[in-house]
Amino acid sequence: MKKFKQYRGLFLIIIGTLVLCLTRIDALSYHNWLLLLGLFCILAGIYYHIRTIKHQSQY
Repeated sequence: MKKFKQYRGLFLIIIGTLVLCLTRIDALSYHNWLLLLGLFCILAGIYYHIRTIKHQSQY
């Protein structure tokens, strides 16, 4: 499980992108909570990905 912890940010970005795509395909874009969920997943994924990169860096 620790092996996948470093990819947590990328998984969140992919999940957020899929949520936004599904709202567009199913015409569910009138539900604001789905759009905000996708946005939140992408922003949290970016945050965790940057944090992981900084943690692994030796500078």
